[in-house]
Amino acid sequence: MTKALTRTGENGEKDLAPSSQSHMIAIIDPRTLIRECLALSLQEKLALPIATYPDITSWSAAQERFSACALVLLWMEGENAARCYDALRELSSSRHACLPVIILCDNPSMQSVVDALRHGAKGFIPTGMALEVASEAIGLVLAGGCFVPAHILDLGETDDADVSAQSVAPKDFTTRENQIVAALLKGKSNKVIAYDIGLAESSVKYHIRSVLRKLHARNRTEAVTKLSEIITISLSK
Repeated sequence: MTKALTRTGENGEKDLAPSSQSHMIAIIDPRTLIRECLALSLQEKLALPIATYPDITSWSAAQERFSACALVLLWMEGENAARCYDALRELSSSRHACLPVIILCDNPSMQSVVDALRHGAKGFIPTGMALEVASEAIGLVLAGGCFVPAHILDLGETDDADVSAQSVAPKDFTTRENQIVAALLKGKSNKVIAYDIGLAESSVKYHIRSVLRKLHARNRTEAVTKLSEIITISLSK
């Protein structure tokens, strides 16, 4: 386990010494016990240093002193949702524009996932998710991917509308490509997609290239973002 060298501030934040920050993950959550327990658990799972902050202001102040971190986990719920979206917009227009942000949420809905992605989040983790799965989701985002919880995007799982792969995808998507779209929205790797739908991994790559072409997307992350925008249109109908 990697042990982080932390400094505790007067507002309860725990940030890292400069030498520990090259691959740091920051947790921003006003609930002290929750964020510190999560930090200890993720530090053991990911073998990466974790710093915790009660709010975006404390984190921003730390970034002025130290180099930027590798990823931010930002808690969002009910009354602070608007502040989270403001923070995401601020990050996307600042020197931290390339910094991936994953939203943590206690009671997520399809709409909250879509809104978070539209505001620039690269992932969405419900706090009811198993630690093992959450760790894998963070690893995926650190590697440049995008994670959306599968149980929210499964057929018939939304409150606002029935958003299936077929209703999300352009009309010229084939049945197989609709399966690929559903898997991409759930953050699955090529290997897992191949296993789930019974194809060779090379065939999965072929279908993904076709999906990217039809969406005019350069990579998987851009494809998921475009698909989330289509979902938003479906929800508004």
